[in-house]
Amino acid sequence: MALHIQMSDEALKQLKRSALMNKLVSFGVVSGLLLLFGGILYFTILIIAGEVPAEFIAYTPPSGDGPPSNNPVSRELSARTATTNPTVTPSVIVAQNAVGAVAAPVSIDTTGDLSFDDMDVSVDLDTSLGEGLGSEGGGMGQGGGNGSALQGEFYDLKLTRSAAPSALTKGVVNKQKNPKTNKMEFVFNTNSGDFRHRAAEKLNEFFTRNNKNAFSGFYKAPLTLNNPNFCLPSIDANVATQSFGVDDVCKPSGLVCVYHGRVRAPKTGKFRFVGMGDDFLGVRFDKKIVLEAGYILPSLWKKDDPNSFEVHNFVQSDPDRLKKHWQAVKDKKLRDFEGYEQDSSYPNLEVWNKGVGGLTIGKTFEVKEGEVYPIQVVVAEVPGGQFGFVLLIEDVTKGPGKKGDPKRYDIFRTNFAVPTVESLRKTLKENKVNMPDSTAKQMPKFNEDSPIWTVTE
Repeated sequence: MALHIQMSDEALKQLKRSALMNKLVSFGVVSGLLLLFGGILYFTILIIAGEVPAEFIAYTPPSGDGPPSNNPVSRELSARTATTNPTVTPSVIVAQNAVGAVAAPVSIDTTGDLSFDDMDVSVDLDTSLGEGLGSEGGGMGQGGGNGSALQGEFYDLKLTRSAAPSALTKGVVNKQKNPKTNKMEFVFNTNSGDFRHRAAEKLNEFFTRNNKNAFSGFYKAPLTLNNPNFCLPSIDANVATQSFGVDDVCKPSGLVCVYHGRVRAPKTGKFRFVGMGDDFLGVRFDKKIVLEAGYILPSLWKKDDPNSFEVHNFVQSDPDRLKKHWQAVKDKKLRDFEGYEQDSSYPNLEVWNKGVGGLTIGKTFEVKEGEVYPIQVVVAEVPGGQFGFVLLIEDVTKGPGKKGDPKRYDIFRTNFAVPTVESLRKTLKENKVNMPDSTAKQMPKFNEDSPIWTVTE
């Protein structure tokens, strides 16, 4: 990954002045030493040697003035000129009764310009910076300290806080013996239209209407995970229950994961999130909904219409209805979807292109460099089966990029981690989940040198 350092004009001028001063000092010191050596040689050989025998004594500096220790010193991310004043005090031999020589004034033309080619500049990069922000993570996230990352919680809409069937499962739950464990277990028909409709209502209540207590009565995983980026190509939904360590309590359906934190904008400009979630991906930035994507769209939920919120029903019943759906979005006929677009220019995302028309491009928002903004990322899987998501971000300060350009979008990330097939395999393996080759082929393209939206306390 490339790390770009750019100085201000004032800092560059100061750096040039410092370099010039160092050169003058260096030249003066060298000239003085040469004259001093010549004077000592002259007085020692021609004058002192002929009159008074030279007597030499050894001088050893006190221990407090000795050379610096080799203890490691933490380095800062900075650019500085090389010093010409070493602090090491060596043991020396001096001639007694020697007379010091005075260096003659040196005149150097300083009217010319300095260039970096003529300057001895060292850039000391702090290698611990990556360790501080973190350089790992992805998928569903990791437990423990993970540097700069959003904190995620897991909720199971099928279960109450005591792990009993919730009200949302009324009429779609049975109890039967598990042949593998020989124990009685709850079995849920989460593909039921009734359950999907009730789950979408809760998503609408939490995400669209911003009711923070909407999930308070449901089972919550004891473990929280820290996630610096969101990229998980379509995979078995058990990746969520196993990653959060609740696969012995929860079945991989009717689940919601909420990630939250405060991020610092890396630059001033206009941005928009781009992403996809199976079944749902939503982003609330600076207390505003800026992205809602997936097969389920909570903001379109209607109490009297069981299919109002499910985009994939347009495909299943009539392939042409998907186009009609997004045309209604462009025509601003759908609530809370003004300004949203679709991008199906990534052929390897075929499963999402066919299902919902590709990635969803969210609403534009503005930020100022260094300012801190609250963010909430929500992903959900309702009926179970395949599960996945990806969250990208586009800098549109100078206008949108070209469709199909693999570097058009940045990966939204909060530390140095970049999701790759290899890194995802490693993270998933730690959670006892295997990533099949069919999933690896669905990795979206993005700019790997993406800016970092650092998480703050």
